[in-house]
Amino acid sequence: MRIVIDSNRMQSDELRAFLSMSPNNKAVLTDYAAMEAFQGDTLISIQASWSVLRYYPKQILALKGTRAAAKVDPCSAGIADRLVEKSETKAISDFSRVLDNAAKGDIIAQRQLLQRGKWANDHMAAMLAKAEDMHLSIAEFCAVFTEVELQRLRRKEPWKAETAAKFFDLVAHLTEISFAAHPDKLRWPKGRHLLNHFLYRHTLAYCVYMTRLVIKGAVTRKASLARNDAVDVIFATLATYFNGFMSADSQAATIHHITSFLLSEAGARVPEDYMERYAVEIENHMEADGMEDRADLVSPFSL
Repeated sequence: MRIVIDSNRMQSDELRAFLSMSPNNKAVLTDYAAMEAFQGDTLISIQASWSVLRYYPKQILALKGTRAAAKVDPCSAGIADRLVEKSETKAISDFSRVLDNAAKGDIIAQRQLLQRGKWANDHMAAMLAKAEDMHLSIAEFCAVFTEVELQRLRRKEPWKAETAAKFFDLVAHLTEISFAAHPDKLRWPKGRHLLNHFLYRHTLAYCVYMTRLVIKGAVTRKASLARNDAVDVIFATLATYFNGFMSADSQAATIHHITSFLLSEAGARVPEDYMERYAVEIENHMEADGMEDRADLVSPFSL
């Protein structure tokens, strides 16, 4: 199985258990997970973030960035395979050696890591600067629905047909805007293949996130929180193409769970979630090995 790993689970016993159970189990890393692993004191944080993965270099897959992901044709089989960045995945096999050399005091290796850390920090800072310019503000999202519908949302009552229609019409409209704004002049997919396109899934996950903000009664969002939320939405989106999402963040996990459910109900291709098959087995494996963080093992199906 292949699962997307959140930055907050890269050092976890859950990840160690998952990878140790079978050589066919793969940890799928987004570019944001890699960037967040370098943040802070780079030479210390990256060693900590890689404390589990360094022992499983052949079981790591690196994904393409969001721009390249949007160029993947949803009409053909094997979308998940084509989301993998092969050159980066191959380079990961040698990354543990760079870490080992840096830990031993190799100046060249340390400089390589520090340069990557600077790039990661610069990119995340740029995201923070743009974070307040959300794809759709909370007020604009709320304007799509009547006050009665918003009250029903906040009370978590079942949606009526017209409310659901408004929600999915908004998703389609925002997806059209994303297609038009994309620098690579993307072609609109035919028929139900749209459900498998990265931009549609990302927009759907974003609207799920916005719905959750409305349920919580949010009116505005701080830039730092909005940036973190934007990363969560990307994690959740990419995880819909694989066997789920390993995360300690309940919001990110819930966004992924709901998005996957909506896609599946609409007839999209959504792989089996690893928690359906492995939740008990991973917990038992962690218990047998004396691992200590099994209390943090969260199934999205229990949220």
